[in-house]
Amino acid sequence: MAENEEKVCPKWPECGCSYQGEQCGMSMPVKEPERARMKLVKQVLGKVKSGEKFHEPAFKQMKRDMELAFDGHDSNWSDEWYTANIVNRHIQQRTAALYAKNPKATAKRRERMDFSIWDEDNKSLQRAMMGVQAANQIGDPTGGTLAPMYIKAQSIVEDYSQGQERRKMLERIGKTLEILFSYFMDEQNPDFKTQAKALVRRVITTGCGFVKIGFQRQMERRPEVAARINDVTAQINRLQRLAGDVAKGDLNEGDAELEELRLMLESLMSEQMMIVREGLIFDFPEPDAVIVDPMASQLRGFVGAKWIAHKMYLSPDEVQEVYGYDVSKKAIRYDMKGVAEDRKMYSDVTEFDEHQDTRTNLVCVYEVYDKPSGLMYVVADGCPDFLTDPIAPPMKLETFWPVMCLTFNESEHKEKLYPVSDVGLIAPMQAEYNRARQGLREHRRANRPKYATAAGMLEDEDRAKLQMHPANAVLELQALAAGQKVTDVLQPVPMIGIDPNLYEVKTIFDDIQLVVGAQEATFGGVSKATATETSIAESARMSSMGANVDELDSFMTEIARLSGQILLQEMSIDQVKNIAGPGATWPEFSHQQIQEEIYLEIEAGSTGKPNRAAELANLERILPFLLQMPGIDPVWLVKEVLKRMDDKLDIDRAINDGMLSIAAQNSIQQAMAVGQEVTATPGNAPSQQGQRGTNQLPDPRQPEGSTAPMGANNV
Repeated sequence: MAENEEKVCPKWPECGCSYQGEQCGMSMPVKEPERARMKLVKQVLGKVKSGEKFHEPAFKQMKRDMELAFDGHDSNWSDEWYTANIVNRHIQQRTAALYAKNPKATAKRRERMDFSIWDEDNKSLQRAMMGVQAANQIGDPTGGTLAPMYIKAQSIVEDYSQGQERRKMLERIGKTLEILFSYFMDEQNPDFKTQAKALVRRVITTGCGFVKIGFQRQMERRPEVAARINDVTAQINRLQRLAGDVAKGDLNEGDAELEELRLMLESLMSEQMMIVREGLIFDFPEPDAVIVDPMASQLRGFVGAKWIAHKMYLSPDEVQEVYGYDVSKKAIRYDMKGVAEDRKMYSDVTEFDEHQDTRTNLVCVYEVYDKPSGLMYVVADGCPDFLTDPIAPPMKLETFWPVMCLTFNESEHKEKLYPVSDVGLIAPMQAEYNRARQGLREHRRANRPKYATAAGMLEDEDRAKLQMHPANAVLELQALAAGQKVTDVLQPVPMIGIDPNLYEVKTIFDDIQLVVGAQEATFGGVSKATATETSIAESARMSSMGANVDELDSFMTEIARLSGQILLQEMSIDQVKNIAGPGATWPEFSHQQIQEEIYLEIEAGSTGKPNRAAELANLERILPFLLQMPGIDPVWLVKEVLKRMDDKLDIDRAINDGMLSIAAQNSIQQAMAVGQEVTATPGNAPSQQGQRGTNQLPDPRQPEGSTAPMGANNV
């Protein structure tokens, strides 16, 4: 087996190097990967590339849909021809309707029977409490005739107390999870709402979108471009790589990177405090960057898939900073479009242009999650070895995959895994609309005024005068004889009138309504349909929108559940209290037990813009009945009303369980103002108050002797 003499740090990882590189200048032999390991690398790369080739038609269709959404026409249409981009209009409107605001996560405890003795009947609990209280008043009953009854009642009370304590503890853990999830959503860069709206826009455009959940640890560099938390981790990683290059002698005096190293050192040394953070992160890869096993039968949830891969294009420096692997002379280079610059291995190349375009000279890196083996492989196209040793995924998730997929138009097809997008559905109507408008433009141009004359009748000077004359001009034509009429020389060419039926587009919008549920009025145009027809079409559109909102909320719920599992695994109690506050509760038993009892759920409809008018109308109808029903929680009712009004009031801070209602307080103050004293006597009991309840007090605004009731609001 061949050996290469290279300078490798022998104390890694104790020395603190971010990569197993050549930082300390110590010489030791490094063996080439074994033959079996090289075969495994080749096998992993082979199946990923095979899957990528299998899905190539779908990836090409995604690119065509993106071009159509951007340009408003396909490649067969000239940019000089008429184009009205109704596809992009549909995308913007649908995105705004589906994702109006960030979701609100609520932690719900799984439904369980938490009591082993108590039958969860309030009457039996009340009898048990009364029995325990009576036995305690008599004395110690353990040796008396009441012992069996006391023991049973005591066990019921203790079982109830223990079950309630368990529930309260889980509820506090759930509240802590809600705070953490909301905090890390706000900490994303760019913010979560911006990226989530882009995800929804991507799904409408290409048919699918992906989210990858990860956890950024202190001093750990993530390979994803969009997944990061703002801190100095990336700077420190780059600093260590440059220092390693200096130690190896790869940087010489006068090199630009040497000056960069000096400036970075000065910048970090001038900082009073370097912020290094860790926490939950969300990455939103491109739809063709996630390669799914061709054996998968369903994209949502990756049903039937044995592996999935995340493809990333990184520079050789980034690969070294993230994985600690030097690919400068090994990997195949690509440009940003995924086209290989050279298919051969770079083992015979000694130098590369360090100043070339950053969109070229990239390395194709795959993170492969293999479910049968339970391992995560990290490979680069052209490298004979793994970039990092194959290990189990750093986060133990119940789905195994850290990647989730969102789709809106998923359908059943034996050979096509990726669903058609809204853009693909509207594409024929977009092309027909452009053709209709282009035909109308050409017809108008053809109908511009024109005249005919006999050949040779007009000289060039006469034609120029007729074509380019100023206003109110007097033209002297050589072709006209004295007394001859102009109509004898020039004759207007008759024009064919424009038939609007040939270029009408209403039927195109009818087809769009049938295909994606968007009617002409939603595009900003004025439809000639009746109010009833428009109302029916809008109802159908809202039904279609409701299905997409349900898909989005289900997807967000899945993100929240996996996020909760990651937080429970990775966050320490000190980190949790630093974010959520000193009163935060965090589990002291295994994460699996917590995952079985708590999960985060996104409130239904919280991401989409509600149909406020319809919801308020329904609320107005049902509110009088709710106010008359006994047992309705007023706090719950207020929260529901404010939620439908989309109000920003903090109802939790406004509620005080020990305070009377404002109307009751005003009633008491009014009575005291006229010298009436309100006391809690048996006569004030609800059963003795009569039909008017606490408003038995005389109304000072009524004449003396009047029997008219005050009423609830007459204060």
